[in-house]
Amino acid sequence: MALTVHHYFPRNSSNVGDTLVAHAIQKALGKHLGMIQWVNLPVNERFEAGVPTGLRDSNLKRTNEEADMVVVGGSNLLEPRKPSKMVQPDKPGWGVATSVESLQQLQVPMLLIGMGTGSDWGQPIRQYTPQAKLEVQWLHEKAFACAVRDMPTQQQLAQIGIEAECTGCPVTFLTDRPVTAHKDAGPLLVSLPPARLLKSWSGKRFMASAMQYLHWLMKENVDFIVTLHERADLDFASQWVPAGIERFYTEDVDTLIARYEQSRGTIGFRLHAALLSLGLGKPIVPVNVDWRGRAFTHTFGLQDLALEPNKWGQFQQLKEHTQQLLQNDSRLIDRLAQQKQKFMQQFNSFLNHATMTYLQIQRKPTRLAG
Repeated sequence: MALTVHHYFPRNSSNVGDTLVAHAIQKALGKHLGMIQWVNLPVNERFEAGVPTGLRDSNLKRTNEEADMVVVGGSNLLEPRKPSKMVQPDKPGWGVATSVESLQQLQVPMLLIGMGTGSDWGQPIRQYTPQAKLEVQWLHEKAFACAVRDMPTQQQLAQIGIEAECTGCPVTFLTDRPVTAHKDAGPLLVSLPPARLLKSWSGKRFMASAMQYLHWLMKENVDFIVTLHERADLDFASQWVPAGIERFYTEDVDTLIARYEQSRGTIGFRLHAALLSLGLGKPIVPVNVDWRGRAFTHTFGLQDLALEPNKWGQFQQLKEHTQQLLQNDSRLIDRLAQQKQKFMQQFNSFLNHATMTYLQIQRKPTRLAG
């Protein structure tokens, strides 16, 4: 008999990376728990209007009545934010719409997986507001298992007394294929930097350098495609990407995965572009355009490979590492393969332990009256 699992994540996100992470989580849990009937629920108000959002109110009641398990993750849901940036300014500044009272009333076993912190271009990671801190603490107190996607997130939770395993993002383990050379598999994919970088002068300068990098690829006769990962990038790409360069955009996860399957590797200006390539066993060159990317490269010990925007000569280094990828340099390939294998073992170990823990506590939750 299938389990009914309520999954809270950024449903209907304009960023296909959010949907990709949810897909990877559901695929991984299906391998460990068997047949699952997934019910996808919006974790906050950001991409939903006119429907109940978050782990609270009618959603909480429905989860207590219907679900065998609740999953919260992934994406930047643990990112501290200014309350003014939320749809309702009086809400605490983080990514899960809930409350301490709601979490206290939750009667279903809860798993937290694949979440992280993050920040915009050139901005440090914020501290939690007092209300957000309490809610984050209660979320983890109620969970029977929790794993985050990177070390900075793990460290930030430790600052408020929360222990969480660091397993990497579930997208990285979409398949168990080792990273290998893919010389004849298709074009190089270059994920376009996010349009939000254009809000600052330094971001515009970085974007201009990224476009010069695309010109360099053309000059070197490299077969490549620019991939877009968010609706906001469509208008931006038409204005910035040099004429004649093929662009790829989809909001469908299966189509996205199929495009990456037919490639030889990725230049990861977008975090989940790099992670998807690793998940499919393709080599990458990472780029740190924000704390999301930086957190990944430091977690996986790849910071020396990654482009750091504010360091002199970084695009020259990017070209050199691109040549390594194109030439199937074993130093790059073997290193990526080793790190994927290392974290995949940690990820699977976490899921094995979480599965055993769930089976020990599995029982139909006491239904709320009414």
